[in-house]
Amino acid sequence: MAEDDLPEDYDVIVLGTGFPESVVAAALSRVGMKVLHLDRNDYYSDQWATFTFDSLVKWIDHNQTDSQADTEESEDKQASNEHPNLESGTYTVAVPSRLHEIKNVVVKSYFCEKTQGDSSNVEEPKMCMESAAISEAVTNSTEPQDKENEEKKDASGTSQKNLNDNNKDASGANLVKAEDTSGCAVESEMDNDNPTGTVVSEDKNGEVTDRNTDSDGSVQSSTFPGRRVRNETKPAIGLGMTYDELKPHWRRFNIDLSPKLLFSRGSLVEALISANISHYLEFKSVTRMLTYMDGRVEEVPCSRADVFSSSVISIVEKRMLMKFLTFCLNFEQQQDQYEEFEEKPYYEFLQSRRLTPNLQHFIIHAIAMVKAETSTVEGLKATQRFLQSLGRYGNTPFIWPLYGAGELPQAFCRMCAVFGGLYCLRREVSAIAISQETKQCTGTISNNKLLKCKWLVTGHSYVPESFQKECLQFVSRAVFISCGSVKPSDEEFITVLSMPPSCKGAEPVRVIELGSSAMACPKGLYVVHLISKSLSSAMEDLKPTAEKLFHIRSGDEGDVASDKPTVLWSLYFNQAISDSSCVADLPSNMHVLDMPGVTIGFGEALQQAKEVFEKICPGEEFLQRVPNPEDIILDGILQDGNQNVVEPAGEVAQTGETEHDCHNDENQASEAGPDEKERNEASNSEADTETQGHSVEDAEQNVEIADAKEQHVEEGKDLS
Repeated sequence: MAEDDLPEDYDVIVLGTGFPESVVAAALSRVGMKVLHLDRNDYYSDQWATFTFDSLVKWIDHNQTDSQADTEESEDKQASNEHPNLESGTYTVAVPSRLHEIKNVVVKSYFCEKTQGDSSNVEEPKMCMESAAISEAVTNSTEPQDKENEEKKDASGTSQKNLNDNNKDASGANLVKAEDTSGCAVESEMDNDNPTGTVVSEDKNGEVTDRNTDSDGSVQSSTFPGRRVRNETKPAIGLGMTYDELKPHWRRFNIDLSPKLLFSRGSLVEALISANISHYLEFKSVTRMLTYMDGRVEEVPCSRADVFSSSVISIVEKRMLMKFLTFCLNFEQQQDQYEEFEEKPYYEFLQSRRLTPNLQHFIIHAIAMVKAETSTVEGLKATQRFLQSLGRYGNTPFIWPLYGAGELPQAFCRMCAVFGGLYCLRREVSAIAISQETKQCTGTISNNKLLKCKWLVTGHSYVPESFQKECLQFVSRAVFISCGSVKPSDEEFITVLSMPPSCKGAEPVRVIELGSSAMACPKGLYVVHLISKSLSSAMEDLKPTAEKLFHIRSGDEGDVASDKPTVLWSLYFNQAISDSSCVADLPSNMHVLDMPGVTIGFGEALQQAKEVFEKICPGEEFLQRVPNPEDIILDGILQDGNQNVVEPAGEVAQTGETEHDCHNDENQASEAGPDEKERNEASNSEADTETQGHSVEDAEQNVEIADAKEQHVEEGKDLS
């Protein structure tokens, strides 16, 4: 939409496309309010975003710029913006161009250096990077050139079949994309009935060649002009790859700024299903829960079968654990067993239940995921929440959104747009207009244009400085790209690892490991997130944990190999935790939503969005169900699931048939002979029987769909 065509009056203006802002916008648009949703960024989801690697590099560069330069740029921009003519009795409050919510950004690259024979010249990203000098040569890079040419010639048959066998996801489906031994990107399909293999490639002149390899090894090629395939060479992924060799794979990464999980029976899953927008997303079950105990990474028994098959806990401990977990499921009904410990630490209550230190570790750090000093009531609630979500979509209580948690805000943005919400990215808001008499927000100023509104909902980064208080709490986050899993296995898992505090006074660390099955990175690599509440800088908080789990190459000549997975690239940064204590003296019709924070799920953000919605629209249903296309009534006509036109009850269909014509039909029917009447009655009876048969089939189909929703989520399927 052109800027000049943007309407001026709205019910609600929402600034920022983070998760809670997007939920509020969708809920308000659904009940018929006129919503304008703006974001200064060129991407959705704000601090909840998911980036490809090249987009993450830009984000890093943006957040590493000098804060003083940003301040001067903001002042120059505000000085150059001439506010439009405002109504009398209205004043403006400047909106910062950017708050410094991200700090202490540190990037390190541990990729191998280029070899002497590598003549490629690719520019390094414009960001502050500390590179570790690695003396290892790329694997097989010193082999003779003629041997490499021989391998190029033999790019079909067995080698191609092996690639197809390796490039399979967890469900056994062949991946479309493959790479031949020469490194050229190809697309191949192997036909079991046809012994010949077909490889599509592109030569130096840009012509596409179809190479058919016969059983005798001869190669037949034909040219297809005009076909479009990728001509970019994608090197093999491995421990010896260089940073330049990773660049062709950048678009295959999906890296979260604030990774979060969904509880299988949590409020967000129920909201996605009840609002009928789960088909916008795809999910996979988290398949493995781990904890760090006695210097080793151990699996956490989640289900009853896991408990009794676990070799980490003894037989006596298994019975004790099952008894305690059964108590936690309905602990509210047994208040006498914990009331004297309500305000005491959780670990004291566990000790009173005579649980062993081994079981206490599992319950506190891996199941409840709290600190030992957490109050007993909070610890029991966290344990109960974990147990209630078990078994719905898998063996663990969590599911992960494919392509990253940044997909969730976009799903709610789609819902808002369907019901008339307007979206403008890359649009700055320079000021907020406030009435001197009522002290309420009357609109925002964007591109020297006043956009009026009755309510204003913003993310924390849009709050004017006069309404801000300093954020004293931060989250320490780290992102690693590694060449192996923290606990190697024949299968690839989506893993959650709980790390207890490394020392007294430290904070626990949550680790989320994602592979290619989660659409987070290319096959052969892993994206690992480390999250903890900040005590100092992110690097100081998380590096001790990283050293326990990974091998971080130092670049010295004495650097030796390790059985731990090797880190190829790392990012550390601190992210502010914003809440109600960070703002003050807001206009009564302005609501500020929090940033992601350190919590593991989306429940707190969804609850805050619901509270804001209820203040704006009291008495309205939150996130009303989106109707299916076949249920939508258009011009008084309803279509059923079979696309048949059905007349709504109490209405007369406009068929063009007059009352006189109806009487004529009745007279003709009465004048018909007995034989013709019998034939008409028989045909009507057959039609009724056929209609009843369709109704039974439709009812059975609806029952099957309802039953399928309660089954486990299969790979690549959404919640609907």
